[in-house]
Amino acid sequence: MSRSTRTADLNLQLRNKTRLFFLLVLTLLASCTSKPEPALPALTFKNTVVSLTFDDGDADNYAVRDILAENNLRATFYIVSGFTGTNGYMTEDQLRDLYNDGNEIGGHTLSHSNVPDLSGADLEREICQDRQNLLAHGFAVNSFAYPYGHYDDESKQMVVDCGYNNARGVSGGPDTIPPVDMYVLNAMPYIVKDTRFPKMTRYVTEVENDGGGWVIFVFHHVCDGCNEYAIKLNVFDQFAKWLGEQQANGLVVKTMSEVANPK
Repeated sequence: MSRSTRTADLNLQLRNKTRLFFLLVLTLLASCTSKPEPALPALTFKNTVVSLTFDDGDADNYAVRDILAENNLRATFYIVSGFTGTNGYMTEDQLRDLYNDGNEIGGHTLSHSNVPDLSGADLEREICQDRQNLLAHGFAVNSFAYPYGHYDDESKQMVVDCGYNNARGVSGGPDTIPPVDMYVLNAMPYIVKDTRFPKMTRYVTEVENDGGGWVIFVFHHVCDGCNEYAIKLNVFDQFAKWLGEQQANGLVVKTMSEVANPK
C-alpha cells in the first residue's frame, strides 16, 4: 500500500471518529436538557354515570359481548323484536347470551316504526306487542327507545301504558340524575363512523368537570365502515377498556334501568 493511500485511510478514520464523537456529545446534551413528558393527571369521578346503549339489535352488536364482560361493563340493547333472527339481526339465543351476562334487553318497537306517524291500535301494537314478544323470551323489559328519537304525547303515553318505566331519545344529553322526564331521557349525539376514542372520553370527562350527570351513549352498528352509524370494533374495545379502568376512579357504568329506577 502506498504512503499516500495510507494517509488517506488515516484521514478517513479520523473523520469518522470525529463524527462519532460529536454525535455522542449531542446525544448527551439532549439527554441532559430534554424534559420528561408530564404524567397525565389522575382522573377522579364523583357525579358521573355512563350508560352504553345499542339500537335495533343488529347482528354485529354481538361482537361486543366479550369486550363488555372483560371490562366489567353492562349495556342496554334496544331490540326491534319483529326483526329478531332475520338476516342482519341477532338471534334469540344471542340476545339471551347478552342478557345472561347481565346486559339489559329493552324495546324499540315491533318493526322500527316512527311512532308519531301511528295512533290507536297500530301504535299500541308497535309498542306493546314488541314488549310482549321480548317478555315471552324470558327477559325483564323495562326500558324503551323511540326509533329515530321521535315521539309525541300519544306515543309517550303509550310507552307508559305498555308497562315501560323509562324511555330514551337521541339528543339533548347529558341528562341529569334524577332525570327531569323519565320518558324522554336525553342522550349524547349519535356515535358515527368518524367518532374517535378521544371524543367519547371527552364526553365523559367534560360532564364530570361541569358537575356531573348521566352520559348516555347511542351505538348502532359495530363494524369497519359498513354503515354511517357505526363504530369500529377496535375503537369500541379501546373505549370499553378506558371505561373499565375509570370505574376504579369513581366512574359508574350502569344499564338504563339501573339508573332510571334504582332499587
